[in-house]
Amino acid sequence: MAEKDKHKTLVKLEGLTIKDGLFTILNNINLTIYACESIAIIGPSGSGKTILGKVLAGKITDSHGSVTFSPSLKSLMVHQQDQFMYMSGMGSTYYGQRYEGQGMEEIPTIGEYLQKVSTKIKEDVSVQNMKKIMSLMQIDEISDRKLLQLSNGERKRTQMAAAMLQRPQLFIVDQPFVGLDVESRKNLTDIFNKQMKMGISMVIICNANEIPSGVNNVLKLSKGEISKFVSREKFSFTPEIKKKWNRVDKNLLTVLPDTTDDFSSAVIMKEVNVVMDDKLILNKINWQVNRGEQWVLLGPNGAGKTTLLSLITADNPQGYSNDLILFDRQRGSGESIWDIKNKIGYVSPELHQYFLKGEGIYNSIPGMKPSSSYTKYTSLTCEEVIGSGFNNEIGLATDFTDLQKKIAVHWLSILHLEHLHGRSFLQASMGEQRLLLLGRALVKSPSLMILDEPCQGLDDDQTANFLGLLNDICIHLKTTLIYVTHVKERIPSCIDKLLLLKKGEVEYSGKFER
Repeated sequence: MAEKDKHKTLVKLEGLTIKDGLFTILNNINLTIYACESIAIIGPSGSGKTILGKVLAGKITDSHGSVTFSPSLKSLMVHQQDQFMYMSGMGSTYYGQRYEGQGMEEIPTIGEYLQKVSTKIKEDVSVQNMKKIMSLMQIDEISDRKLLQLSNGERKRTQMAAAMLQRPQLFIVDQPFVGLDVESRKNLTDIFNKQMKMGISMVIICNANEIPSGVNNVLKLSKGEISKFVSREKFSFTPEIKKKWNRVDKNLLTVLPDTTDDFSSAVIMKEVNVVMDDKLILNKINWQVNRGEQWVLLGPNGAGKTTLLSLITADNPQGYSNDLILFDRQRGSGESIWDIKNKIGYVSPELHQYFLKGEGIYNSIPGMKPSSSYTKYTSLTCEEVIGSGFNNEIGLATDFTDLQKKIAVHWLSILHLEHLHGRSFLQASMGEQRLLLLGRALVKSPSLMILDEPCQGLDDDQTANFLGLLNDICIHLKTTLIYVTHVKERIPSCIDKLLLLKKGEVEYSGKFER
């Protein structure tokens, strides 16, 4: 960037106010983004961070106040949730589809997707530059893998690669470190610092302990208003040594149904292998999860954790060809998929996608306007999303019994989300949506809970409350638990067993030492 262009105004907000019905999302925001300067936006879940990011990206125009963009400004936003799930013509709510060969032929690989991105944005991207970006984001060795078969971390890195191809002047990223392992988070932080050093202005929506050193200023939102705006040098983050949670009222737990399933082992795997696209994903996995045990499943991005879980949730058909026992029954001995799912409460970042109706893969390229045929919609209220867990429904909900309705509303109180009663799922913040899906996983008091990165998108208070709730639930309902995370500080205290995967193999299985 020319010296004369440095520090020119890119975006200026004056008195910006945004409302959703009677609810105020942002209130009287005054902010200026300059060229070659970057800002980190922090704040609790529901404070308006993502909405502010969308305003700065030019995606929201229905507001009060003034929003002024520099002429010919090229800005884009990378959302916390990718929309890879929504291929044109694929409106299925069948979660296991990604593990089957049928219907996957038309789904692009990483390489094909990025090539489509460069074509659609009319950028002359050389093969060398494409390879450089893929290598930078550590997806070059998996460029031939289908988008819907990627792990959460691999999807995040693909999102970032698609955005970097477009060389924006203003780069807005919403929770970019979510779902990444320790090494990937460090690498991405280094990439951001290099981009900012090159003169690219960035707005990074993240947690207070994740702010890259190259950021110039820190903006904190609280209830839709700017509560703090300081330079990076003056901002100090002091983590709380011990976070207290609002303990669950035991009277709330007494109305929850007890599990009546009778089994001794939830999972037994013997020499289990999974091959996808002629590549060995899991190799000779031996693992046993007994009733009432609480396990944490650890491993870097791409280690095979999600594929391993897909065998347990009956979404992966390769469970039939392996020595796999679920709830004391050999897989393929006559039980249906739904017999298994009725015993399991499950939540994952990928599952979240099915509750966010939206655009197709090629219409979700960062910075591109979506096709009108893929307008976002949802008819589900927050309590309907929770209640959909009774019948294992994904993205929809049939009629509930009066008791089920009562229990679903009851979970809003347990999760401290009473204010969302009757509101649309899409009106909730990303962190609140994740809590609602946790309620969905717990609503039927399952025999086995599988929680894959359940604290993604939650702020510190929500995380502390949820971990306390999870401990209470496991004690009260004696629920068997498999818990996946990349943040070891977010492992519930009830967990005492560890399965560690690396490159599709078991590196350790046994007692979890904190």
